[in-house]
Amino acid sequence: MHSSIVGLICRFFKDRRGNYGIMMGLLMFPLIGATALAVDYSNISRQRNAMQTALDAAALATSKEYAAGSFASSSQSEELAKMNAYAKDFFLANMSGYANAADTKIEANFKAETKKDVNGIAFDEKSISLTADLDYDTYLAKAIGKDVIPIGVLSEVAMGNLTIEIGLVIDNSGSMGSKSKLVNAKSTSKKLVDTMFAAGAISNKANPVSFSLVPFAASVNIGASNASKDWMDINGWATIHNENLDWSTYDIPHGATLDIQDKGTHKIAREKLRNSSTWHWKTRWDIYDMIDVDWDGCVEMRPWPHNTEDTVQQVSGLTYDQAAGKSYGDGVDALFVPMFAPSEPTYYYTYKKRNRIKTSYDYYNYGNDYTDDFRKSDNVQFAAANNEHGNYQNVRQDWIWRYQNSYVSSGISGSGFGPNYSCTSKPLTELTTDKNKIKNSINNMIASGNTNVQAGIAWGWRTLSPQEPFTGGRSYDDVDNRKYLIVLTDGNNTYSGSSTPNDSTYAAWGYAKTGRIEEGLSHSDRPDLYKYSTPYYYEDKMNVHTLQTCENAKKAGITIFAIAFDVSNGSSVKQLLDACSGSGLTSGGQKIVSSGSFYYDVNSNGLDDAMASIASQISDLRLKR
Repeated sequence: MHSSIVGLICRFFKDRRGNYGIMMGLLMFPLIGATALAVDYSNISRQRNAMQTALDAAALATSKEYAAGSFASSSQSEELAKMNAYAKDFFLANMSGYANAADTKIEANFKAETKKDVNGIAFDEKSISLTADLDYDTYLAKAIGKDVIPIGVLSEVAMGNLTIEIGLVIDNSGSMGSKSKLVNAKSTSKKLVDTMFAAGAISNKANPVSFSLVPFAASVNIGASNASKDWMDINGWATIHNENLDWSTYDIPHGATLDIQDKGTHKIAREKLRNSSTWHWKTRWDIYDMIDVDWDGCVEMRPWPHNTEDTVQQVSGLTYDQAAGKSYGDGVDALFVPMFAPSEPTYYYTYKKRNRIKTSYDYYNYGNDYTDDFRKSDNVQFAAANNEHGNYQNVRQDWIWRYQNSYVSSGISGSGFGPNYSCTSKPLTELTTDKNKIKNSINNMIASGNTNVQAGIAWGWRTLSPQEPFTGGRSYDDVDNRKYLIVLTDGNNTYSGSSTPNDSTYAAWGYAKTGRIEEGLSHSDRPDLYKYSTPYYYEDKMNVHTLQTCENAKKAGITIFAIAFDVSNGSSVKQLLDACSGSGLTSGGQKIVSSGSFYYDVNSNGLDDAMASIASQISDLRLKR
């Protein structure tokens, strides 16, 4: 309209015909008025759009601050005054450069109203609304007596429309004990818990906020109370269960029968005692009983691909063949195997005809010898032991008779010595809506041991999963639920090598000599992370398995936030966490609300800011307008 009016005016001034000039003279003032209004309304439209954008941003920010308790006061009027002041400041910061912005009147209100969902069930919807009103000073329109034109916009944020599940995956390795890193991690994590539960307090959902905690070091402690669970390897069926245990060296009780079954890739054993009609599977659990030591709760990394997945196998009522055939689950290698660090051979000495004889072949320095390695009587079953060779102690490491009626060193119940060697972290906490429970678990974390980021991420994912081993997570198909992992570590993946025939110290991957860490992934799969070079040989392998775990978790619908906390430049974990972080997908293949982020260079002073940023991204808020 504006251009057509201008055209008419131009033709009027050029026209020299009398009648047309008289007509245009009569129309001059209405046309000028319309032109003035057109110019002012164009400016008003731009101003109004800017106001709406700034008000939406202010509404979201105000709602997040409200959820965090920033406006809490003794009276509602004081609370609203604080909200209004914050909202106006935020609004004006985004309206810089626009005329009359400072004259805008901002009003914030909190309200709760009862509504009904699609099924007719009543629920309370809580929201914060902001209104912005401005009397716009006109320019040309003043010529026709229109000095101001009112502008009003509204923005409303509905709060609490989603449920949130957050898994805290916190590095508890020994290096976290330096420079108060674990102290700071605890403090910041508890602040995050408080913030999210405060946000949940205004939700319209039942149990809107849930947290789990997975402290990790060289392994993850899933809790000794889970020893008899159906998804644990209670029968010794998994291919890795009897590593370091040769049941042919078991001193069979009088009248008992031992049945060793060859399953191709591994052997399993069962025993029937005298005067008994039932068989009992021989397992690591039996070894713990032999030496009267309790399992502390740590589990080994499962064979590929299960170590990177949320697979599960249950054995109740099944035969070995049924479980191994995957007709009733994901197979025996999906079972979780308790960690058991074998008693390593005595330094320098071997057994030969009841005497301790130093040999030139047996010079390796082992660090976890907690039983008597020397048989109390001759037995033809062990005649081959007299043929000494370079791996002599390593073979003896598998002998089961050492744990039967044998001297066992004192002080082997800890993580630094004995069968629970390398099990250093506190038990994980399953998904809970109890704020005090999760904060107490955070307080109880301790720093000790090596670093296995993958184990932390994998078990963090499993705590959010709706299926076994933990079933606290909501369904992946729940469109109103969001699942997040927050991963914090201060260093690279670590697997300590060794010059002994074991090739490493014992850890969640067992011994490196088994080659399990080599399975499933190669240099060609991820050349950016898998450098296949010393001294980072095992580190690179762990990085690739970790990244695969992250990608599988994200495909399932988990969003990952990663924090490299006080990590030195050049550390491989920075590249790894950058690749790991990001948004999960819903069942429909759509990205969920928060995109996930990597916090690259966080020191002690910046940890609170990183966690606050994560909390802000997770906050459950929706613009209604």
